[in-house]
Amino acid sequence: MNRIFIFLFLLLGISAAVQAQRQVLIFSKTKGFRHGSIEKGAEVLKQLLDKEKIKSDHSEDAALFTDQGLNKYDAVIFLSTTGDILDNAQQEAFVRYIQSGKGFVGIHAATDTEFDWPWYNGLVGAYFASHPAVQKAKIDVLDRKHPATKHLDPIW
Repeated sequence: MNRIFIFLFLLLGISAAVQAQRQVLIFSKTKGFRHGSIEKGAEVLKQLLDKEKIKSDHSEDAALFTDQGLNKYDAVIFLSTTGDILDNAQQEAFVRYIQSGKGFVGIHAATDTEFDWPWYNGLVGAYFASHPAVQKAKIDVLDRKHPATKHLDPIW
């Protein structure tokens, strides 16, 4: 009976250790327009990840984009990156990282990044063209029971 408890204890310990090892890189290097929301966005992402017991680093150092540098991360978040932010060797390391099954999230201006790199375009799905002009609109709120919309009028 004691062996079963020891085995379960070890199993739980290993499971907790594996869970604690999850780690994400929040990357926000810019070579073009810099959004003023980047620092606050990185702070909020870190808080959300902490709640899920996922470690995170926030950096703008493209030197991390090597096989060894990316190896410790389970996912990379491009947070409002802009412009040509990775050199050829860094791009190749990032391709290998994604092809190994690791994750990627592109937030907002991540589509305003690496315009001359077709592989990246395939990863993000599209490139940013421009912000449209501000326009007036009426939005029909179909679900006013959801917490995100319950405070809105039927037509917002």
